Amino acid sequence: MEHLPSAFAVTRGVEHTLVYANVAFRRLITLDSKLDAGASIASLFSSDDGRALIPLLDRAFRTRVISRNRSLQAMGAPAQPLRCTVWPDVNAEGETEQLLIELRPATLAETNGALQRQVAEQLLLSALREHDAAAAAHTSWRRAMFLAAESLRLSDSLDESATLAAMQRLSIPSLGAWSIVDLLKEDGSMLRLAIIHPDTPEQEMLEDIDGCWIPKVGDSFGLPAALRSRDDAVVIEGAAFANLRMSSDPRIIDALHKLGVTSFLTVPVIIEGQVKGAITFVGDEDGVHISTDEIALARDLANQSAIALERARLHGEALALKKRAESASEAKSTFLSMMSHELRTPLSAIAGYVDLLMLELRGPIAPEQRRDLGRIRANQRYLTGLIDELLTLSAAGSGRVVYQLSDLRAADLLSASCAMLEPLLREKSLTCDDSAVDPSIVAIGDREKVLQILVNLISNSIKFTSQGGHIWLDADADEESVKLRVFDSGIGIAVDKLDAIFEPFIQVTSGAARTDVGLGLGLAISRDLARAMRGELSVESKVGVGSTFTLTLPRAGAASTDSTHGAGSELSTDVHVDSLVHREP
Repeated sequence: MEHLPSAFAVTRGVEHTLVYANVAFRRLITLDSKLDAGASIASLFSSDDGRALIPLLDRAFRTRVISRNRSLQAMGAPAQPLRCTVWPDVNAEGETEQLLIELRPATLAETNGALQRQVAEQLLLSALREHDAAAAAHTSWRRAMFLAAESLRLSDSLDESATLAAMQRLSIPSLGAWSIVDLLKEDGSMLRLAIIHPDTPEQEMLEDIDGCWIPKVGDSFGLPAALRSRDDAVVIEGAAFANLRMSSDPRIIDALHKLGVTSFLTVPVIIEGQVKGAITFVGDEDGVHISTDEIALARDLANQSAIALERARLHGEALALKKRAESASEAKSTFLSMMSHELRTPLSAIAGYVDLLMLELRGPIAPEQRRDLGRIRANQRYLTGLIDELLTLSAAGSGRVVYQLSDLRAADLLSASCAMLEPLLREKSLTCDDSAVDPSIVAIGDREKVLQILVNLISNSIKFTSQGGHIWLDADADEESVKLRVFDSGIGIAVDKLDAIFEPFIQVTSGAARTDVGLGLGLAISRDLARAMRGELSVESKVGVGSTFTLTLPRAGAASTDSTHGAGSELSTDVHVDSLVHREP
């Protein structure tokens, strides 16, 4: 064999130890035509080819069948693919002692074929991977769509009973069409909701056991199991399900047998870190194993149920709080109205008797007595004014205010307001300038209510503007609204107090000692009147510089103006006490 042109080598034993290689073999394998006997023949090839060659040699040694391998690449030889054929050397007893290995350079056709097979294998593997990826993506998409639809159904209503009804129809299609929903009540007892099945015959069987199949401490599924496992899902199937004691009631066992129940998957409903219930998804197909994907889907459905239940609970609490607040507001308005009317009666009597005394119908009075009677009359009028504010607040809170809306010229409103307060302006030597108002600006509002607001704003400016100060009135408009502004050079309001002045019964001092008293309802009522006419009342101020109050009203002829707000129309609106505000710097 030494001088044969074909490359041959001989290995011995199951370790495939090289014992001989002819010249042609040595030239194919090494660059220097030298090989040492005693090494494993696999070590002469690249690591991948060596690992592939061992099974080929083992098979030939074990089965005594000629074996052939794909192209190999020797470690030290020039880069060329080699074809390998292995003959087992079988002795007289039928046992393999040695292997005869032939190597030859692969032909171009064999190399191309091998490359084609390799490319085909890679393409096939790539196609299989793409198919698997597409299938996984489709499964994920279907799961997401299913979960989105169930989430929408669970959150369709904010009513708690409707949410519970939606939970009763939860299911995982791959397991079965129905589920069991258990809830933990406030007193710690467990409640099982009525079970809903989409098929009529099955539903009739479930109705037969409704009320008697209830959760009990120690149950292996449902809420008892969820309370024990906390965050973990509980899966019962196969042998565990076969040995499960679901009830001692023969009606329940018979119904579940007829329904073909084969497995239970229980997941907890957790709200704010506490188990508040459990959903048990029922499997009804033999041999179907509950997968990790189904457990994950069950958890997601339980989480969505928890979110929907919590939203419904919070909504219910909000409605209850709103109802209590409305009741309290109504009681407060009723009290204010009643007390205001009760106080007006004696105050009217006081005014009448003061007038009688000052007319000296009961006899002559001294100058000192007349001065005292004047003080009584001033305080009576002041108290009457406060009571009028309380009555207005009460009427606003009860929704009894009616608005006669019409087109109003901004210049006329500001001029009339300034004229009404002329005596107060003269008393403090204040100037009220409304000369810059554009006469073409027209707003929509109730003339009486708008004048009430403007008079209150100018009165406040007079109160808190020093002797000889200035008050400016101005108006401008855009396409939708008209802004009436009252500027003053008064003491101003601190920035952190600008919100406080819009609270009822709040009076805020701004550095100087107060010289007036009041309930703090003027601006409260003014802002509420403005909002009821689809407007707004706001303020900007700087301490020591002055304040600017802005009354915003809808503009006459604006596209967004409600068609019912034309000239002479009525608007009756509920005015909430909580929105009333007042400014007392």
